[in-house]
Amino acid sequence: MSLFDKAKKLAAQAKDLADDALAKAQAKRDESEGAAPTPAPADPRLGTPYVPGMLGREGWRERGLTDPAAILPIDARERAGIPHSTKSEIVEEPFGMGRRWSAGTRSAALFYRLYPEQESWQPDGGTTAVADVRGATTSTLPDGRSLVFVAAKKHGVVLETAGIGESDQHDLVLAVADHVGAR
Repeated sequence: MSLFDKAKKLAAQAKDLADDALAKAQAKRDESEGAAPTPAPADPRLGTPYVPGMLGREGWRERGLTDPAAILPIDARERAGIPHSTKSEIVEEPFGMGRRWSAGTRSAALFYRLYPEQESWQPDGGTTAVADVRGATTSTLPDGRSLVFVAAKKHGVVLETAGIGESDQHDLVLAVADHVGAR
């Protein structure tokens, strides 16, 4: 081995040691400052992982709210014709921020009304009362999506459905109302 090769090898080892030391120092500093450790990557089979601020401002996680996937449970979505293997997408609409599951022509979504403009948003056609759910109202958008506005203690939620029959939609409304304490 030439002197030059030995020097290159020693330089590479020194660089590796310096990188390790730097990483340890960074981790120690983050720990002492109370920074949260970097979370493990989410399982891509479970849908879009939520990343704080991913929609440009605080979402439900930063406000300490339950993930929409827990409020609109997988078994209720499956009974409405959206397979449990359907991955969600994280979206924002004028009426809220949440998750949407789409399978063919069927979709179901659950949104939180987090901001004043979302709370005050009203569909052009107005709303009508929903039977069996205290304070809930419903409306249909021009594109055929149905919205059900459900009052909750912290933030109201909106159930959005498309391509789902009336009976299945009502079952989803009841599942959401049970989860947010509106029944």
